[in-house]
Amino acid sequence: MHLDGMDLNLLVALDALLSERSVTRAASRLCVTQPAMSIALSKLRTQFSDQLLERVGRQMEVTPFGQQLADSVKELIFEIRSVLNRQSEFDPATDSRNFRLLMSSSVAEIFGNPAMRSLRDAAPNLRCQIDIFVTAGLLRRLQDGEIDLAVQLYEPGLWDPITDLESLASEPLFRDEYVVVVDQSNQCFRNGVSFEAFCAADHVETRFGGDFRSTVERTLSTMPERPRTPLLVSTYALAIDALIGTSMTAVVPRQVAERSPHSGRIAIFEPPFKLAPLNHKLIWHRRNENDPAHIWLRHFLRDFSRSSAFIGH
Repeated sequence: MHLDGMDLNLLVALDALLSERSVTRAASRLCVTQPAMSIALSKLRTQFSDQLLERVGRQMEVTPFGQQLADSVKELIFEIRSVLNRQSEFDPATDSRNFRLLMSSSVAEIFGNPAMRSLRDAAPNLRCQIDIFVTAGLLRRLQDGEIDLAVQLYEPGLWDPITDLESLASEPLFRDEYVVVVDQSNQCFRNGVSFEAFCAADHVETRFGGDFRSTVERTLSTMPERPRTPLLVSTYALAIDALIGTSMTAVVPRQVAERSPHSGRIAIFEPPFKLAPLNHKLIWHRRNENDPAHIWLRHFLRDFSRSSAFIGH
């Protein structure tokens, strides 16, 4: 579609380029090839008579003119999408819609996938994409409109230094707690887990996205004594898998442990130190507050989190 000689599809590319400050990342975000994104950038430079992105040292920076465009382009895209998705009501039996959800791998396993299986019957034409959250930037992606809903612990200060929290809305979804998991044959923990025994055993650390550490690891780092960690893995499921047949420990959410394929081969204990509960929330941007389809999906996920299909698993 063109308006006054401007290909409106280029606005989406422009928003991605200005947000990501990288041709490669912008291409990945829009699921197009890098050459295609390079061509789009070339057309945009011609259209605006400005470089928009310039190489400074080893990275790309947005030009002053590009910075002036950034917020206006983003808001324009939101408005266009709002017009295209506008409807007075949503009928899950017949209406179609695409949604993009963000959650951790463990939440996707214990909640996301089961919810999506149930969703197929309730709204057969609704299409959802689940992205896995592994690094900081979750709140920015909500604000930028990259994702529609997040299911996550609400820790803004941990995720990214965002300040406009008033633009986000949330509601409680489900609660979990951390537990210590060991191989069932481990004789060291027959009578429970003391802090001394926990520190004496090797520990499998779960570290998300490189240096992004879990609540457990941040808590352990403040203690005068902690176990040795010969192994770091990226998910709780891998942590459980790694300790099978060994004397190692792992600290994971209870629901992950109880729903694990290894549940018959592990023993579960209360941690010998205090850990905050895991209060998972449904998070969205307030621009979607009154969208009928968005409202319906939020209610569906909330109801599923309280259903026997989830709680009684």
